[in-house]
Amino acid sequence: MQAVPQSKGRGQLHGRCIGGRGAAGEVAVPVSPLSLSPVSSFSAGTEMIRFLLLFSRQGKLRLQKWYITLTEKEKRKITRELMQIILSRSPKTSSFLDWKDLKLVYKRYASLYFCCAIEDQDNELLTLEIVHRLVELLDKYFGNVCELDIIFNFEKAYFILDEFLMGGEIQETSKESVVRAIEDADMLQETMEEYMNKPTF
Repeated sequence: MQAVPQSKGRGQLHGRCIGGRGAAGEVAVPVSPLSLSPVSSFSAGTEMIRFLLLFSRQGKLRLQKWYITLTEKEKRKITRELMQIILSRSPKTSSFLDWKDLKLVYKRYASLYFCCAIEDQDNELLTLEIVHRLVELLDKYFGNVCELDIIFNFEKAYFILDEFLMGGEIQETSKESVVRAIEDADMLQETMEEYMNKPTF
């Protein structure tokens, strides 16, 4: 799955599909320059994500992960504030934004916005690459992942996120390893469901 360009000169994503194969309603993702570097480049720094939000163009929260301790009221307030700020910004503006004592790094993929909050001294480009890798993982598992996949299979999306990030830091850089772990969990779940559905007599 690939990222949505910020400027019109590089094309726009349409429809609900996040990653596409060139069909109607789908747009191919431009290759990130950072993705050409070895996978080990992810672990070059001590990137720490404070929280990650995934929301739609309509301002509907689809996924959230908090790596700092906040009350539910504070989380709702921050979420509303950030969605208003990001959705009101022009597509031609930068994907980096100073917010309070943190920096926001966001990227639009089709109808969804991925937003991360990082410390002021953290690397914005590395965070963008982390977001891009998460999108690639979602696309690899779901196929041409779209917003509906996230809505109806949110537990799988959280599982992918937890396999990729732990405590706001990267724990696994290999797409194959993450997807393999998820497939193993799916197989275990199916086995348990078959066992539970068997008659007890």
